[in-house]
Amino acid sequence: MYMDFVENLRKKEAHCRNLQLQADAAFRQNGYKPSEDQCRYLQMAADLEADMADMTMGEERAHHEREKARLDNEIMKIRTTVEPRQAYSGSGDSDAGRGKAVNTNGPKDNGPKTKDEEALDRTARTWFKDAPRHSFDDVSGMVELKKRLQTCVTDSKSEKLLDFLKIPRLNSYFFVGPPGCGKTYIIEAFAHELMDQDYKYLSLEGSDIISRYVGDAEKIVTRLFEEAEKNAPCIVFIDEIDSVCKNRSLPNLPEYAANITTSFLTGYNRINSSDSKVIFIGATNYPKRVDEAMFDRVEVINVPLPDAGARASAFARQFKNVAQLEEGFTCDDMANLVTDDYNYRDINRLCTEIKRSMFKELMEQYKDQVVAIEVLKSGAFKLTKARFEAVLSNFRPFLKDDILKEIAEWEERYNQSQQE
Repeated sequence: MYMDFVENLRKKEAHCRNLQLQADAAFRQNGYKPSEDQCRYLQMAADLEADMADMTMGEERAHHEREKARLDNEIMKIRTTVEPRQAYSGSGDSDAGRGKAVNTNGPKDNGPKTKDEEALDRTARTWFKDAPRHSFDDVSGMVELKKRLQTCVTDSKSEKLLDFLKIPRLNSYFFVGPPGCGKTYIIEAFAHELMDQDYKYLSLEGSDIISRYVGDAEKIVTRLFEEAEKNAPCIVFIDEIDSVCKNRSLPNLPEYAANITTSFLTGYNRINSSDSKVIFIGATNYPKRVDEAMFDRVEVINVPLPDAGARASAFARQFKNVAQLEEGFTCDDMANLVTDDYNYRDINRLCTEIKRSMFKELMEQYKDQVVAIEVLKSGAFKLTKARFEAVLSNFRPFLKDDILKEIAEWEERYNQSQQE
């Protein structure tokens, strides 16, 4: 477990160094002048330093906090130089001084568009997604959660009566849970159900907003909520929302991050207080990093790690039409052998290792792929408990103790605030 933690930290440190090298390269490629690309790489590096500070303690934590502060200062200096040249400045010219007025409320309805407006149009089109293929029927476990979300689906069919009775409709959900617990999967299933009621589906990750050019994040957020209102009824899903709506009470939060949060909350409050049929969904692994104002009008949904029943269903999906189990060995047995700290990603990785073990023996024993497939189909070659346990004994799940503790602490404070 400790070695997994060290390896994860080393990977983050290496990625952070690489991002800073990319920032240096962008600076050189721009004739040794600050650039949007340079700032974008540094922003991602600063976010990684924040992650590493949360993971560590003592002097190591202090080191990462100092590095984050250094990067934030560098970012602010670059923004001061670069941002006046950005399109969508809202204060005059665009396209580096070509004298064209900019419409900060989205793309123009009339007249030619600037290159930047056309680029934002293209970006906005990528937010609209086709209906996810899976529905609630495909979601393992989460029985009570599916019932809660099904109520929203049912309400969408009876909105006239709800309006007549003046029953308020909850249209904002906030999913909190550790990585790999199935948040995104059930949200997509929820979207599938609503799209049967002619809802549109807009989906993007927080990094899709933050990794854009300097100064553009606020404009992208504004455009997102405009598109939501214009295309109602619709669902808007932002994963990794902690990177877009950062908690403004966090120490040393850079000004640009606070500005993005303010822009986000402005757009969010507009659709939340309107009569638009927009269902907003946010998801995060790090609720402490999200601004507290976000929780005023949302239903917080805790998505825990899968229980034994959900783990058994996940194993059943992995081996269905792939391998038969030996007599007396079931998917429930698999779930019971796997500890409570496994998430769906752990289960998927474990099953892949088991299948690779089977693949190796099948090819050694039968040589021919077609023959190997036939013995799997016929049950002449079965997955045994001994094989499962052998692979399990060398398998290491992702580390989750720190993030589970953080979520538990946040939930306790949140529940106390709701009772006050």
